Amino acid sequence: MATESPRKTDDESQADDDFDDIDTDEENPHDQLPSPEEYKANMDNNTFSSSARNMDNPQDGDESDSDNENHDLPTVDEYKSNLSFRNDETPKSRAGLYTFLCLVLLLFIVTAIAVPLALRNNGGRDPNEVVEANTGGGSNVGRITATPVSSPTRFPPGTPVGVSELPRIDAASAYLTNYGIADREVLNDRTSPQAKALNWIANEDKFRIAIPTFPEGSNGTPYSETRFAERWALAVLYYSTGGDDWKYKLNFLEPIDHCDWSNKFVDPTGTVVQQGVTECQQFAPNFDGEKVSRIEMSNNNLNGIIPKEIELLPNLKVWTTPFNAELKSISSLTPFLRLATLSHLELQYCGLTGPIPEGIGSLEFLTFFGIGNNFMTGKIPDSFFGLTNLKVLGMDDNILESSIVPFGKLKNIQKLYLEDNLITGQITEEIIRDGWQSMVDLDLSVNRLEGPIPTNVWSMENLEVVDIHGNDFIGQIPEIDAIHDKLFFFAVQDNSLDWKIPETISNLVSLKHLDISANQMVIPFPSTMIRMSNLEALYTGINGFDEHPIPEFLSSMTNLRELSMKQNKLTGIIPTFLGGLTDLQVLDLDFNQLRGTIPTELGKLVGMDTLMLNRNFLTGAIPLSFSQLIDIDVILLDANNITGNAESICANPAINTTAFSADCGTINPEIECSCCSICCDDSDAECNNFDWRINLDGIWEYDFQRVVYSFSQEILPASAKEGYGNGAP
Repeated sequence: MATESPRKTDDESQADDDFDDIDTDEENPHDQLPSPEEYKANMDNNTFSSSARNMDNPQDGDESDSDNENHDLPTVDEYKSNLSFRNDETPKSRAGLYTFLCLVLLLFIVTAIAVPLALRNNGGRDPNEVVEANTGGGSNVGRITATPVSSPTRFPPGTPVGVSELPRIDAASAYLTNYGIADREVLNDRTSPQAKALNWIANEDKFRIAIPTFPEGSNGTPYSETRFAERWALAVLYYSTGGDDWKYKLNFLEPIDHCDWSNKFVDPTGTVVQQGVTECQQFAPNFDGEKVSRIEMSNNNLNGIIPKEIELLPNLKVWTTPFNAELKSISSLTPFLRLATLSHLELQYCGLTGPIPEGIGSLEFLTFFGIGNNFMTGKIPDSFFGLTNLKVLGMDDNILESSIVPFGKLKNIQKLYLEDNLITGQITEEIIRDGWQSMVDLDLSVNRLEGPIPTNVWSMENLEVVDIHGNDFIGQIPEIDAIHDKLFFFAVQDNSLDWKIPETISNLVSLKHLDISANQMVIPFPSTMIRMSNLEALYTGINGFDEHPIPEFLSSMTNLRELSMKQNKLTGIIPTFLGGLTDLQVLDLDFNQLRGTIPTELGKLVGMDTLMLNRNFLTGAIPLSFSQLIDIDVILLDANNITGNAESICANPAINTTAFSADCGTINPEIECSCCSICCDDSDAECNNFDWRINLDGIWEYDFQRVVYSFSQEILPASAKEGYGNGAP
């Protein structure tokens, strides 16, 4: 899911994996991010500077003046060579000299004993010295300054004084374990993401971020809330989610500030978007720099487990990682529960399992929560409904259980997506009046809701989407007593609504999508529908309508892209004016009582994707104009009395259908068809007896635009085709 964006057309709506990557100057839109192989080769070729590589280690036995911690003390030979004795000195002066020499010698002996002892206690070097990190492998590494910025006034139990004096790998490990940031056993397991991240930050990361050595409580910040811990946690995320196999590396683990671990891309609409660590902010002035506040990695092939270490990003406000189907988390959402500042969390299409944890209520600042299209189960905990700052909630396509009533507590909610779950109960007028007055998108489809649609549903004046199909709503669609100029999507199919479309339907002046199919309505269409010229999709099929012709008002709906009037008891002929609706992509007149020939004007619908004229009483030939339907994917003509051949379609190599049916299945077929994928005959009542209902479910991630057309494969009873094709209604 994407963040809120302007409404997009079908052509603009694409999958996230269509992004092109660009460099940060936004000039070249292609291939700026290295492949995993290129990245590894680059890392292998990058060596540290010769000055760092050639620095002497005071522990390696080198006694050069530059690195010998005792260079200020002369040797015995140097000391003696500098003494000046005069042969003519008096005994008194010589005695004084002897006394002086004895004192110096005593001082020298004391020094010779004390210094090695002190050095042994300090690991053999001056604590103020710049030293090499001990990697244990002899590889070239950078240098660290062992002098602490400040000395802790208090250490946790068992913490040795002088952590900063350890080799870098040991100091980093001690910092993480002594302050409870990491588990020692996990770090000792070299295969764990945590151990890999430790080795990287200590031995491989040329950025050489300082290991903190400040007292707990300094500036009100605990030990775990440092940029070092943050950088290590991001490395753990990388290793936990298969970073080497990410679609884009996003500059992760590069020797630059981790606030710059990101890249820019151009999405299918031409918009420049950023992915990775996309924002850092200064939360505590004068302490430890900027901290990560936003992470976005959509559709990046993250594969594995969201690690608990993300809690080390305490200033994180936005986490957006949808469309990573193999990305899982420990106990579902628990890694996020300690991120008190989190306001935006997206994990749609990520393979999450299990229940929503009770502790979810701790995320009190959450305004956007998207966990749709996962495998989450169980009852939604009561604490969840305390998240009253929520504005966008996407829980769709899981197996979550709840009554609809507590959702009325979300009084700031604007977009509520609960489709395809186990939500029960009735939507009451009180829920709408007291809780949902800010609602923009309301999608409660395919649940177990019941009862009438509340009469005050239109009081939500900002409403743009109402999708409540696939429930058990009864009664009538409430009258729209006043102009409602924002609603563009209204879907109530697959319920038990009765009687008719209200006369006041035309007060929905911005309506583009209207679906009332598969209900129990008996009165076909109100006369006011002639005013609804903005309609782009109209679905009225499978109702109990009285017999009626194809309505004339359709001729004025020139914006129609989808028209389905399946099983509507349509009579008469197919009007020629349908050929003037040049934006049509779907025309479904299946399972009616239409007669006459197919109008040649339908060949003008060159953008047609789906044409279903099957199960009628049509006669004549396939129009030659159908050779122009080069975009046709599904064309169903069987169970009619059409004769001749299908060469107008089959002879055009530009036409490549997925499904093409006709009555061509006998030795002497009604129609000859060399490219049909389904050949039937009138005596076979089971041939092509699917219901062929188009998938009508709008997808909120694509702004309720159709991405692809799909069809149900439910087989109808054989009796459904009785009489078709032989001229008898």
